[in-house]
Amino acid sequence: MSEFVLQDSRGNTGDRLMFWAKDGAGYTTNLENAQRYTKEQACSQNESRESDLPWPLAYLEALAEWSVDCQYVEPEEVSRELLDATRAHLYASNAWNGNDLVFLTGDGGLTNDLRKAEPFLVTIAVAMAANPVNKVSVIPHLLAVRLARRVIPNGKVKHREALRGTGVILAKPPKYRAPRDRCDHCGVFISDAQRFQDCPKCKGSNAP
Repeated sequence: MSEFVLQDSRGNTGDRLMFWAKDGAGYTTNLENAQRYTKEQACSQNESRESDLPWPLAYLEALAEWSVDCQYVEPEEVSRELLDATRAHLYASNAWNGNDLVFLTGDGGLTNDLRKAEPFLVTIAVAMAANPVNKVSVIPHLLAVRLARRVIPNGKVKHREALRGTGVILAKPPKYRAPRDRCDHCGVFISDAQRFQDCPKCKGSNAP
């Protein structure tokens, strides 16, 4: 049976999709902590609130990035593990994607995906981080691996593509209808904008 997760499409954290978390624990960017639903359960919730979007879990897992949340990087732990580390990663000291670290790649670029981050020799990484001009910090490779979790960048996934062949039909949001009022002179219906113009029928002014 296919599993689904529910995105709260009202907002992202950085460019990371937000999902309903397990056990009613709010929302999460961590795909591992997202509540699993059957197709029927996911569709039912979407009908209740159209901003809750069902995604097939298998589709997202294939496109996930492995990222490190800066909130869980403890300086004491970094210092302790650097003593025995052979490889380490460098990340921008004052830049984040939501809460996620922005790593340096081997060609001088930047990435949020730990799998694309350069594993520098620890001596080189520590020396680069020690120079304030570089504006980078260091994290041991093995520590970064332990802290990494799967997240879904908004730009890598397409909802229509994900739902193709699943039979999921999304709820349609209610159509917006502009508020309408009546002309003070002839009683014809006018829009809110027309209240500040002359009536299209009798040309009377309806301005407050």
